[in-house]
Amino acid sequence: MYKSVLTLKAPAKINLFLEVLGKRKDGHHNLITLFLKINLFDRLYFKDNAEKEITILCTDKRVPDNSDNLVYKAAELLRKKTGCKRGAHIRIIKKIPIGAGLGGGSSDAAAALSGLNLLWKLKLTHNELLSLGRKIGADVPFFILPDSAAIGRGRGDILKPVYVKKPLWLVVVDPGIFVSTKEVYSALALSLTKRKKDVKILTYALKNCDIKTMANIMFNRLESVTFKKYSKLAQIKKRISALGVRAVLMSGSGSSIFGIVDKREEAIRIKNELHGAYNVMVGRSL
Repeated sequence: MYKSVLTLKAPAKINLFLEVLGKRKDGHHNLITLFLKINLFDRLYFKDNAEKEITILCTDKRVPDNSDNLVYKAAELLRKKTGCKRGAHIRIIKKIPIGAGLGGGSSDAAAALSGLNLLWKLKLTHNELLSLGRKIGADVPFFILPDSAAIGRGRGDILKPVYVKKPLWLVVVDPGIFVSTKEVYSALALSLTKRKKDVKILTYALKNCDIKTMANIMFNRLESVTFKKYSKLAQIKKRISALGVRAVLMSGSGSSIFGIVDKREEAIRIKNELHGAYNVMVGRSL
């Protein structure tokens, strides 16, 4: 049994919209995205380390336990900013697939910022945590927000919360393929001259849980690039659509594919239809 002082849940996210506007001087890309948190969680357990070191133990052995881990980077940033010398043992129970476009690493980093801020009694403000989150990764600030949905601009870290009337039911298919976000964006560079999509109508439809309208305008500029390299993902999207799901999209840079449905029963039906072929999760937005 891992006896922790503090336990936090780190939710996954999906992108209902992702348009890439162009490349920045710093090498990153400007984009517009519409984030939505879902009830698939990693769990992080925190306790003090008398040796004043940061130690990380994760149930998924593919996750690094050193400075390559965003959780470790979060801890180091907190100590650097505040001068805190305390250490921590951090255990991560990994449920969010890695390299799947669901934001697991970023969400864990956000939970680490919040958790260690409490554990070490640093009393950093919400805005200070957001600022630190931006230094770790573009998606991290969204997970620091208490809101379930937000429009992201800039690198995705300039956020405008979106109120959603009620949870949306969905299925998420994890093909078990690790997709490198960096490689996808690199391959996208030559196609940035295409006409840009707008998120306004989709945001209004999300607020009102209008799945029919959402289905017609959900968009991910990265889909074509990822599908070109991993044709299996395009087949999965087609299969979900063939089962009667109208709102189907790849999340982030992939590899997960999600479908939004009207009811939990419909999500369960889709999962049963796909049973055995892929890892399929039934969930809802937060």
